[in-house]
Amino acid sequence: MRALLVIDIQNDFLPGGALGVPGGDAIVPIVNELMPFYDFVVATRDWHPENHGSFAIPHEGSSVGDAIDLNGLEQIVWPVHAVAGTAGAAFAPGLRGDRFDGVFEKGTDPGIDSYSGFFDNGHRHDTGLAGWLRERKVEEVHVVGLATDFCVKFTALEAVAEGFRTVLIEDATRGVNRVSGDVTRALDEMRSAGVEIVRSDEILGDTVTLYRPVGPEEFRLLEKAGFAAWPPRLPEQPIFYPVTNEAYAVQIAVEWNLPASGSAWVTRFRVRRGFLRSYPRRIVGGREHEELWIPAEDLEALNQNLDGPIEVVRELKPSLK
Repeated sequence: MRALLVIDIQNDFLPGGALGVPGGDAIVPIVNELMPFYDFVVATRDWHPENHGSFAIPHEGSSVGDAIDLNGLEQIVWPVHAVAGTAGAAFAPGLRGDRFDGVFEKGTDPGIDSYSGFFDNGHRHDTGLAGWLRERKVEEVHVVGLATDFCVKFTALEAVAEGFRTVLIEDATRGVNRVSGDVTRALDEMRSAGVEIVRSDEILGDTVTLYRPVGPEEFRLLEKAGFAAWPPRLPEQPIFYPVTNEAYAVQIAVEWNLPASGSAWVTRFRVRRGFLRSYPRRIVGGREHEELWIPAEDLEALNQNLDGPIEVVRELKPSLK
């Protein structure tokens, strides 16, 4: 079994947040794309009390970024962030939290910080994450989130120590780089500890498979084009709506195309992943059903990013409902 560990993708760690990580918001679409490729998706989140010892407020004479002693451990002083129940502690907008199979909170003890998703910084208490994964026979974890040189790094190192095969998806993380070179050093440290470092395309592949139901008129236009390109939209069709799930495309065909025209086809086509990342996805039913919204004026660009022909995977007639 394989699990995706989504580390601390919370509002306060996004640009403009209390402890914003540069480019932190850019990883959200990548993380969402990765989720369906795993048996389990697990998130961690900082969930601090208001009086947490890592906050700058209680430490007179200390500034953000200073290293202090906190109950016998070196502690970096941070701005107040991710206070339990506040908007800053909420998961990032657009992050598919409905796909989380578990959420583990850390940093809940005011007397000690917790960068790792497995333990606090003193290894005094564990979060229960390792046991949760073992109960579900997970042997391999892939780590994404914020920030590369802090919570992501410590989670990955602890995962190795706990005996999990551990992979870091580098472009699905971003770092603080508090001191120049911190991110590079963090990557080197993880690599030396046995963490495999990859990019998301190595997991996802270069293309996305999409499905679209069509009626007789659109089918004839596809035939005329040799199933090599999508025909232009009509004025009353400003958006092109492919979906990510074949069963859902069949459902649409049965509920809409068949009653309207008496016949329908479900098509399958592949599009280069990089092209699709700028277009919104809408959840349309169930955990795995998503619909892309591509403006009609961008359809020619989509055609230029097709990978192979448009295929017909189902033909539907009223008797086959």
